[in-house]
Amino acid sequence: MSIRTNYETWYEGDTYYWGLEPGDFLDELIDLCPPAPDKKVLDIGCGEGKDAVYMAGKGYQVSAFDLTENGIRKTLALAKDRNVKINAYVDDINTFNIRDEYDIIYSTGTVQYLFEENKKAFFDKIDQMTKAGGIVFFNVFVEKPFLELPPDWDIEEKMWKSGELFTFFPDWKIERIDEVIFEDHSGGKPHFHCMDTIICRKMM
Repeated sequence: MSIRTNYETWYEGDTYYWGLEPGDFLDELIDLCPPAPDKKVLDIGCGEGKDAVYMAGKGYQVSAFDLTENGIRKTLALAKDRNVKINAYVDDINTFNIRDEYDIIYSTGTVQYLFEENKKAFFDKIDQMTKAGGIVFFNVFVEKPFLELPPDWDIEEKMWKSGELFTFFPDWKIERIDEVIFEDHSGGKPHFHCMDTIICRKMM
């Protein structure tokens, strides 16, 4: 069992650490790339699976991976409970090797686990795995000198620079980019995050 992330422990119980409500951004992705039986989705860093299972329920073919064994166990349990099929397995954002292509690739709260030396190779993989016309969604936590480190900041997370995420998609059609500061209560103590988000479409 991995000890590289605190989430392995946080996901041990029967309750879902992040709850069961899917991310609001998923409906935006669905509007940009409506579901069909042949549409494939990849969730990178799926956690306990609430978003991946939601997308499977909408009719996509969904694959999802996470570093935590407990996260994948609960992803598969949630899929079974919701009566949907999902390909979920343990893998590492820094070393995964996928040869399939996808219509939607998304990752929320995970990209900051990339090691610095792996960033370019990771986004090269994303380009190769995204079908022409496909949609990607990524967000990442951004360092701001006036914000304290969150109380539940994990072992290997690394803050990114403001705007850095956007530089990896110079030839894509930008559907949305933004940078927001928001209040969060994870870890039991109110705190603030700065997050950069990009949604873009591969045109070639």
